[in-house]
Amino acid sequence: MVSHAVIEAIATPNVVSTRYDVVTCNATEVCRRLLVLLFRQIMVAQRRREQKKALKWRKDNHLQAACTLCVIPVAVDLHHVDLHIAGRKTMMCQRVEQGSPPRGRKFRVAPLILIRPLVIGVALTSIFARGAVAIEQTSGIEAARTPRLEEQWKAKVNANTVSIVAGSPEETYLDITHDLAVLLNDDNLRILPIVGMGGAQNIRDVLYLKGVDIGITSSQMLRYFASTGELSTALDERLTYITRLFPEEMHVVAGRGVNKIEELNGKKVNFSDLGSSTQITARDVFGLLGIAVEEVNLSQADAINAIEKGEIAATVVFSGKPTGIFSRISANDNLHLLEVPYTRTLENIYSPGQLEQPLYPNLIDQGQTIKTIAVDAVMITNNWQPNSDRYRRVAKFVESFFSRFAEFKKPPRHPKWQEVDLSKELPGWQRFQAAQELLQQAKFDEFQTRFQVGNVAAQSPAVKKRLFREFLEWQQGEGKKQ
Repeated sequence: MVSHAVIEAIATPNVVSTRYDVVTCNATEVCRRLLVLLFRQIMVAQRRREQKKALKWRKDNHLQAACTLCVIPVAVDLHHVDLHIAGRKTMMCQRVEQGSPPRGRKFRVAPLILIRPLVIGVALTSIFARGAVAIEQTSGIEAARTPRLEEQWKAKVNANTVSIVAGSPEETYLDITHDLAVLLNDDNLRILPIVGMGGAQNIRDVLYLKGVDIGITSSQMLRYFASTGELSTALDERLTYITRLFPEEMHVVAGRGVNKIEELNGKKVNFSDLGSSTQITARDVFGLLGIAVEEVNLSQADAINAIEKGEIAATVVFSGKPTGIFSRISANDNLHLLEVPYTRTLENIYSPGQLEQPLYPNLIDQGQTIKTIAVDAVMITNNWQPNSDRYRRVAKFVESFFSRFAEFKKPPRHPKWQEVDLSKELPGWQRFQAAQELLQQAKFDEFQTRFQVGNVAAQSPAVKKRLFREFLEWQQGEGKKQ
């Protein structure tokens, strides 16, 4: 039998270790084994009590052997057991019900030994359970501190980071995106350039690749995927553009034995990687020019090597000048750039362009300029909901980009920034809302300055209404000039 001192020692909160270095997985097993032992003790005591009761019945009433097994039914109801641990006293209360012995009326109370082990078991179970819970809760709290710190860093790093998918390391897309990161990165905004696979794949990535906020592609790729419907049935509603960027010129590099692009008819010409914007656009241009070539798909480095070996006749690249792809070509490679005629069949889609000799001294003869065609690069993003976090981050980028745009036109930024006009529209496509609002505000400020309308806030509603009407008329007139 366990003494009250043992119960008090176990039940006292001070006994439970506050260091929480107990292995919590053993607490349940310990409690289970204690209960098994306690209930075995109860069963043994119960059998002994029955035996003593039967023997006493024979002696007191002188009954025959057949009656010695009669047991007086006793009902003991434990009304409540209150284990008071604060003091040194254990209080237990019992309610005794009347039994119905076969002879006379007698009352029997269950010995305390039957209740005491049960009380001890409950107390021990409660104590061990409480200790296990305390250990588990403390471990959970300590484990939760690290995720909270991680969550803080995660929120801080992702709150103002904008990822822009660009092109390969030797393409203009990545150079432009690097300029954005250099000028705009600060404590409140971080630009994360992503090496991409060209304008066609960039549209796919902006639409469907997780973590991509903005991409750079070409106007021709937008028209192509809008017409095919292979990426979305309503691409012009899924995507918006932030701004048109710079022209991407068509470069056709061939051996010195080829003097005109028409001479490539029937010959092998590299259209770059499968699915790339160069491949899709080159197919369109050669088709509109009526030049049937045998298409091959190689990287530009492999294509240059193949031209030198005579395995193919030429290679095609659409990229903003000067492109780094041809920087490793030397004068001894005996290669040059071919002119691309700006015919009527190309006028509705492409714009005229040119390639200067200082940009490609090993591909253009001294004093010459190569005529070619171009498509516009476009900065695109998803049509995010205005109340979304993605919209907020892209809008923050747009505000910083537009407000510091003049800095991109200064050296040592890429020369293509000189050809960027933020206000230039892209017909058939909607502009990102935050960008549109900033441009309208800039135009209104220009209108106020040009016509010296004064302080708008101090004017009457009628004057404001007239002023806004005049501003809209002026804006429409400016739009027709573009």
